[in-house]
Amino acid sequence: MSDERKYKNNMQRTINVQNIYSILTNGENETIEFKRTIHNITILGKIISAFANANGGNIIIGYDEQYKKIIGISETEQQKIKSFIERLNIQNLCTVYSFAIEDKTLLIIEVQKADDILQLYNGEAYIRMSDTSTRLMNTTDIKKYYASMPATTANVDALVNQITS
Repeated sequence: MSDERKYKNNMQRTINVQNIYSILTNGENETIEFKRTIHNITILGKIISAFANANGGNIIIGYDEQYKKIIGISETEQQKIKSFIERLNIQNLCTVYSFAIEDKTLLIIEVQKADDILQLYNGEAYIRMSDTSTRLMNTTDIKKYYASMPATTANVDALVNQITS
């Protein structure tokens, strides 16, 4: 199965060669995160959780925001990131693609807003606030919160199952 089919869902590619320079110029914000590279892959899980629990967003890998320079990403690093996302089993929330610009390759991860259920990473929920990903609650906090609320939807049961599995 091609990478294109593995990550295909109902999301449209919102970043392309026509709008990338505008996005890079405007900087990070509530829906845009730049990464020069991914040294610690776990940071990616936190960012994806944060975007999914907020309004969605885009992670652009291969851009150095400090120096305002497209540096690109290697094929090896792209594969490492795609494999990580597969292990998270959240392909339905992510569209992953790359494109060439200035003889370099950028990797884009578009994260869709999750409907009705918190997206956890390593037992913690994150949320995007301004241009940072902030830990919202850990598993214990979430259990206490939902235990104190009346069970009104099946989504609460789904969340409890997700937390306890």
